[in-house]
Amino acid sequence: MPKMLQATIPCIQCRQPFRVNFQNVVDAKQDPQAKMRLLTGQLNMAQCPNCGAPNTMLTPLVYHDPTKELLITYVPMELNLSKEAQEKAIGDLVKSVTSELPQGAFKAYLLQPRQALTMQGLIDQILQADGVTPEMMEAQRSRVRLIETMLEASDEELESIIRQNDAQIDTQFMQTMSLLAQRMLQEGRQGLAERLVQVQNRIVELSSFGKELVERARVQEEVIQQVADEVNALGENADRPEFMDLAIRYADDDARLQALVGLARPVFDYQFFQELQGRIGQVAAAERPKLEALREKLLELTALADQQTRAALQDAAALLQAIVNSPNPQDVIEANLPLIDVTFMQVLSANIQEAERRGDARTGERLKTIYNQIVGLLQANMPPELQFINEVLSAQTPEEARMLIAQRVRDFDGHLLEAIDAVEDQVAEQNDPALTERLNLLREEAAQALG
Repeated sequence: MPKMLQATIPCIQCRQPFRVNFQNVVDAKQDPQAKMRLLTGQLNMAQCPNCGAPNTMLTPLVYHDPTKELLITYVPMELNLSKEAQEKAIGDLVKSVTSELPQGAFKAYLLQPRQALTMQGLIDQILQADGVTPEMMEAQRSRVRLIETMLEASDEELESIIRQNDAQIDTQFMQTMSLLAQRMLQEGRQGLAERLVQVQNRIVELSSFGKELVERARVQEEVIQQVADEVNALGENADRPEFMDLAIRYADDDARLQALVGLARPVFDYQFFQELQGRIGQVAAAERPKLEALREKLLELTALADQQTRAALQDAAALLQAIVNSPNPQDVIEANLPLIDVTFMQVLSANIQEAERRGDARTGERLKTIYNQIVGLLQANMPPELQFINEVLSAQTPEEARMLIAQRVRDFDGHLLEAIDAVEDQVAEQNDPALTERLNLLREEAAQALG
C-alpha cells in the first residue's frame, strides 16, 4: 500500500506551521479509500490544530488503476515548478509505482501516462474510466449548483426554489446533499453543515420526493413493528429453525425479509445457511427453487446489512475525527447532535478504550471530555420526563431515589408512566437486573403518587 508522508506547512488562515500527513501516489486497487478521498476532495486535507481551518497539502500526484490500465499524473500549477522540476517529480513517482509491480505486470500504458492540468480534470478522467459520462458529471455539477443556491437563499426564497425545482429533487439529489454535509463537517465548516441539514429538512417537508420519503418511512415503520412483534412472540429462547420458518413465511415479501434480517442479523450466520441448505435438500424437488431463491435473497440482505453497519461506523468515525480536530469541540457537537446515536457512542467508547490500552493519557482524557460533553447535551435536550427518570436512575441509594420521586413526581402527569414504560422496553434488551429493579421501583412509586 502506498506510504503516507509527512510535511510541515503554514496554515492558510492563521499562518501557524503544523505537521500534515499526505500521499503523492494513489493506487486504486491497493487503496480504494484513497481513491474515494481523492474524488471527494478529502485527499491530503488537514485541519489546522490552532484555528481549525481546512488546509490542502499541494504536491505532485500520480493516480494508478491497474484494473483499467490507467496512469495519470498531476502537478498543481500553484507550485510554480519549472518544466524540468515537474518532469523529475513525476518521473520519480512513476518509478515508485512501477518498482512495486509484481513480476510480469509491467504494461505499455505505464510508458505513456496521461496528464491532468487541474484537479477537476484528474477527477473527470478517473470518473470517465469508471463509466461516468460527461453528461452524468454535468448533471452532478447541476445538483451541486442548485444546492449552493438553496444554501444562500433566505427562508422565504428557499420555499419558492424548492417548489420551482421539484422535478430535480430525487434520490441522487438527496445523496449529494448528504455527501456535501459530510465533507463540510470534515473540513470544519460546522455552521454550513448545520444550514445544509436545515435545508434538507425543508426539502423533505415541501418537495414531492420528500413527501414520498415520509410515506415510505411510515410504511416501513409499520412493517418493522409487525415483524418485531412476531420475533418477540418467538420468545427469548427461539432457535434457528424457528427463525427459518419465519423467513420462509416471508419469502415473497422483501420488506418483511429485510426487516427480519435487520432485527435479528446475528441469527443469519454460517450455521443458519448450512441448516437452510440442509432443509433445501430434504424438501420435494418442486419446492427447492423457492427455498434456493430465499437463500440468495437472505445472503444479499445480510451483506447489505453488514455494508450499512460498516458505513454507519465510518460516518461515526468521521464525525468523531471532526470533533477531536476542532478547536471548539462543543460547537461541533451541538451542530451535529441529531447525528450522535448509539453507533457513534460505541465508536467513541472504543476509541477511549484503545487510548487507555496504549497508555495515551492525553488522547484518553480528550475523548472522555468529549464523551461527558455529549452526555450533558443529550441530557439537556431530553424531554423533562426522561431527565427526571435519568436523575432517579442515577441516585446513589434506593432511599435517595424514593426521596426524589416524592419531591418531584407531582410535577408530571400520566406521560411520566408512558416514558417509564418506553425506557423499560429498552432496558429489557440490555439484560441489566439492577437497572430493571430500579425502574420497577420508580414505576410503582410514581403510579402510587400520581393516583
